[in-house]
Amino acid sequence: MRRDSILAASAPALRVIAAAAAGAALWYAMRLCQGALRPVVERAPEWAALAANAGVEEALRLGLAMLLALYVRRARLEPGAVGLGVVAACSLAALENASYLAAFPTLDAYWRLGYALPIHAGAAALYAIATGDSEGPDRGSRPAGKAAGIAAAFAIAWAWHSAFNIVAALFPFPALPIVGTVVNLIALSALVAALIIRYGYWSVYAAR
Repeated sequence: MRRDSILAASAPALRVIAAAAAGAALWYAMRLCQGALRPVVERAPEWAALAANAGVEEALRLGLAMLLALYVRRARLEPGAVGLGVVAACSLAALENASYLAAFPTLDAYWRLGYALPIHAGAAALYAIATGDSEGPDRGSRPAGKAAGIAAAFAIAWAWHSAFNIVAALFPFPALPIVGTVVNLIALSALVAALIIRYGYWSVYAAR
């Protein structure tokens, strides 16, 4: 009995650790897929190659979000547990920025944390909104509507990610880090607010 209670109490922390590990695996898978795609994208214009790499990353992130949503349903967890995808995205972003810093040890790498990390977290939050089931009578929306929402979320995240990659690589300007940080933090804040509204996170604390 005591062992069961200990396992139950530690389950949330274990899920966070598992999500962080999934983010590390996602980063490795991203590098493998982008490496496999390199011979093809090298023949394309640079903007197209940047967009393709962003598409690979977003496709893998969406795939993880969908697997997480399936796990949440099968394990009968609170629908808001799909937010663990944001933890995975932050883990991926940390590894990506660490690898960037190792390759290019300049102060620019630290600015990347401001305008790049929110893109990862924001995309994961958007996918959590699109793939999860909300609480209440409308829980489990119609499959067609949900599929359209997931497709729209992917298109938005891919376009946003690609746009920042292209501007940063091909059209950089001195204020880009500041502008990117402000814009992406505003977008991330809006998505976090949407997550709170969709899954009613405040009710968890109100019940305590």
